[in-house]
Parts: sequence; C-alpha cells; structure tokens
Amino acid sequence: MKRIDKIKTVVVVSLILLAVSTAVISVDAHMPGAKPLPEYELVPISIYDGDTLLEISIEDVGNYHGAICGCGACAFRASQLGISEIWGEEIPARDDIQIISRLATVGSKDCFRYITGTGAGIETKTEGEYKVILPDGTEVMDMSQSNLKKISTDNTQDNFRFNICRKSTGDCYEVAVKEGVFPEGYFELRKKVKFSVPAEATAAEKKTFKSKWADTRDKFLLQPDQELFVGVKKPASAPAPKEPGFEVVFTIAGILAVAYMVHKRNM
Repeated sequence: MKRIDKIKTVVVVSLILLAVSTAVISVDAHMPGAKPLPEYELVPISIYDGDTLLEISIEDVGNYHGAICGCGACAFRASQLGISEIWGEEIPARDDIQIISRLATVGSKDCFRYITGTGAGIETKTEGEYKVILPDGTEVMDMSQSNLKKISTDNTQDNFRFNICRKSTGDCYEVAVKEGVFPEGYFELRKKVKFSVPAEATAAEKKTFKSKWADTRDKFLLQPDQELFVGVKKPASAPAPKEPGFEVVFTIAGILAVAYMVHKRNM
C-alpha cells in the first residue's frame, strides 16, 4: 500500500510540474492581458503532404503554438507570400519547401515547423526543411525555448527576414518586414519589458508595450502584403468604366437620325 501511495504521489507531482511548465510557456510566449484578436480573414496555405492535400490555417498554427501571436502571424504571412511568389498557381509539396529564418522566436519556429512538418507531434508523411540563420550568419542549432528566448533578447527589425525556397529548383524569395510596421521604440521597450534589460520596466512601460505588441500582431492579421513587406506592389485594380466620349455621342445621334428618317419615310 505504501508503495502504491508513493507512486500516486509521484504521478500527482509530475502532473503539477507539467501544468506549471505549460503555464510558463504560455506566459513567456505571449502577452497576458493583451486585447483580444480582431476579426480577420486569412486564406490557408495549401501544400501536398505526399498525395494528401493540406489546407494549413493560421488557426492550425495557433493551436500548435498555443495562441496566435505576433511572431506566428508574421511567419504565417511571410510563408503565404513566399510560396505564392515562388510557386505561383502551383501547390508546393511539403518536402520541396525550405524556410530559412533570421528570427529566433518560439512563435515563428512553431509556425515554420508546422508548415514544413518538422515539429514535434505533427503527423506527416513528408518533411520540408527549416533552419534559423541569424543576421550575422550564425546558424542556431539549439532550438529549445530557453535558448531561443536568450537569443531573441536583442531582436531588431533586421531579424524579421525570411527566405522561402523551392528545394528542387533552388529558387528563393526573401520576405522582409517593412520599416514602420513595428512602432518606434518597439524593440527597446520589448527588451526592457520581457527581459529587464537594461533595467526592469515600469508599470507604465509594460502597459505601453502590451498595447504596441497587440497592435503589431493585428497588423499581421489585417493589413495587405504591400503594407507589411518590402517590395510588394499593390495589386492592379480593375479599370473604371469610361464615360461616353464625343465619338459615342455622335454615333448615337447618327443612329437616331437615320431611324427618324426611315420612320418619316414610312408614314
């Protein structure tokens, strides 16, 4: 009986530690107390996993990560854009996709791993390739949460660049977030709020960052590609119908005149 009770105690303690660990991941990865997600509509990413057609939605990525966060939304939009630029109207095979990211965050990692099928717990027949190479050329081999958190302390605008590549042809498209998407002072404030560098943030600074974080997340959910990424042109709009010109008016007048003469002759 004592042995059974001891086993039960170990199991209970393990479950409690697992719950605490999960809670820590949620707090570290997201922004508790941020405003709710806006109403948005993003088309899914279509890929072939072997002979199976997958429709990967931002919600799928969010469920895998634990929530829809700014980094995950950015990574999803970057993947959408890069795939459309490289494959056009074709649907890529998962094992033909290579993603090289300059961004070492858990949210972007989970998104890219979900798309390429390289993440833990993903049922997949095939796998693409995903790696993180920092702006200074260093490849990140340790993809643990603790190491990514450490590396991401000094994130800047330059980290938000992603190469989406077609392995079979070697074609790549770089997706880079535009200046102005992240508000002024965002990264300095992030460092202070999330990492207490160079000092612990004040309550006012935490409130300000929470607002900026949510606003930036929402941009990646709501704004068109040309507002988010470098080098994307605004889609051509359909030409407006032209108003009738002098030639048209003259032609109509001629037709009416002929009709009147024919009518008068037949009277």
